[in-house]
Amino acid sequence: MDMFDSEDRREREYLKTILHLIYKKFMVHRPFIRKAINNIFYRFIYETQRHNGIGELLEILGSIINGFVLPLKEEHKLFLMRALIPLHKPKSIAMYHQQLSYCII
Repeated sequence: MDMFDSEDRREREYLKTILHLIYKKFMVHRPFIRKAINNIFYRFIYETQRHNGIGELLEILGSIINGFVLPLKEEHKLFLMRALIPLHKPKSIAMYHQQLSYCII
């Protein structure tokens, strides 16, 4: 997960594909993957304000969110309130605004 902070966009795209396939194939690891992504977001929002792979992680989450069923689980509502909405705060929002908007909508 830390490799998503790479400066090489091609590497982040490759990691995005790999993580998406792992998420799709191994259902047992899904909570861990979501939690790891949450931790990266929390660190970005509340500590560093710098991370190169936020857009790619949001793209993965966009496809994950599309798979959510209604009614939403409490875990998913908390994710919206604790991670996605605070992602509007950092000054670098222009770098990932399109992906964030897709996840919010």
